[in-house]
Amino acid sequence: MGYEHRRWVLSLLWGYRSARVLMACAELGVFEAIGHGAVPADELARRTGTEVAALSRLLNAAVALGLLERRPDGYANGPAALAYLAQESDFYLGNLVRREGVFYRRWARLADAVRQGTRPPENVQDEPEPDWVRNFELALYDVARTAAPVVADLLGPFIPPDRPVLIIDVGGGHGAYSIALARRYPNVDAVVFDLPRVTEVAAELIERSGVAGRVRVRAGDFKVDALGDAEFDLGLLFGVLVSEEGGEIERLLRKTFAALRPGGVVAVREPFLDEDRSGPLDAALFDLHMLVSTERGRAHTAAEVCAWLERAGFAGAELIEAAGPEPVRLVVARRPG
Repeated sequence: MGYEHRRWVLSLLWGYRSARVLMACAELGVFEAIGHGAVPADELARRTGTEVAALSRLLNAAVALGLLERRPDGYANGPAALAYLAQESDFYLGNLVRREGVFYRRWARLADAVRQGTRPPENVQDEPEPDWVRNFELALYDVARTAAPVVADLLGPFIPPDRPVLIIDVGGGHGAYSIALARRYPNVDAVVFDLPRVTEVAAELIERSGVAGRVRVRAGDFKVDALGDAEFDLGLLFGVLVSEEGGEIERLLRKTFAALRPGGVVAVREPFLDEDRSGPLDAALFDLHMLVSTERGRAHTAAEVCAWLERAGFAGAELIEAAGPEPVRLVVARRPG
């Protein structure tokens, strides 16, 4: 075993330190406090309500990581921070970074979750916070709005261009995918179906999306309420099945089947595991994230999802993919007819 193996192990072990620098800067509002100029440490301490000597140490670590730049007149955001951590950016990830601070605390109890076989009770204590749902959906939106245009292109073959197309976005949360589809295809209307507190957030995002006339919200609970009766052409189940067990999954898929017109299509998106469940890395880590964060959630293989779809009555279930800097994988199937 060469020295490179030792270096690799240590890089895994100490990786959390770099992540915590990023999270602390986001939590304290450092990137927003700096903006587009350069700001001295004492002024940054005043703006962020921190102790100047300790803040300077954090800022220097952020410089070492490339998040910030040190200039004669103070600290400035680096290119990556300007692109993704400055609040006015179209590609802003700040909501996501702040939410990862909560998830970081959950992951600290990973060994407890493995011992118990379920998430520790401490890992749900943050969820009753009044802003939890809003902050969580905004964090998911930070990620989804980059992938959403790729999803819209990938679903193009399933959207007939010569007639109106109605989409139901089941558990659609922030609505980013419905927004992207409405922007991409002028004949598309969409309904974002989710719990009332979630649709409040979606309605705000839709209102400023430019397609508010064609994307609307419907508050409800897909575990209790019907989704529709043969009225939709396309059903989206993005990041929904991962939170449910087999029986609940099959019930939801049957509801989705009933909501689609004959010939309608369902599309499922989640981080699909390989058939041996040991990769890819993002899906394997997401599987653990569901262990520490949910009561019964887990990642699935594409084959599992295809089998559930076929048992619910769908036909031709298959995995489709779009490669590139924002890769997307969907399982799609059609209601016969």
